Amino acid sequence: MKKFNIENQYQLYLQRMKLNESKMPEVQKIETKRVFYGAFGQLLMLLQNDISLLSDEDAFKTLDSMINQVEQFFMNETHKQN
Repeated sequence: MKKFNIENQYQLYLQRMKLNESKMPEVQKIETKRVFYGAFGQLLMLLQNDISLLSDEDAFKTLDSMINQVEQFFMNETHKQN
């Protein structure tokens, strides 16, 4: 069940973002974790309260659209840094 542990997902997020908690100021560490858990909780509420009400086909389309939105966000962020 490690794969479905939120703390494990947080650590994977840090790795993907190339963030190292040991190099962060304490306030940044706390805020980064709060933001991650807040966003994760929001996604769980979306899945439970909204997407679960959709047909399988519409749920799949909705999740696919959301994945594309996240990909686009990070592509835009990457271009801003260059």
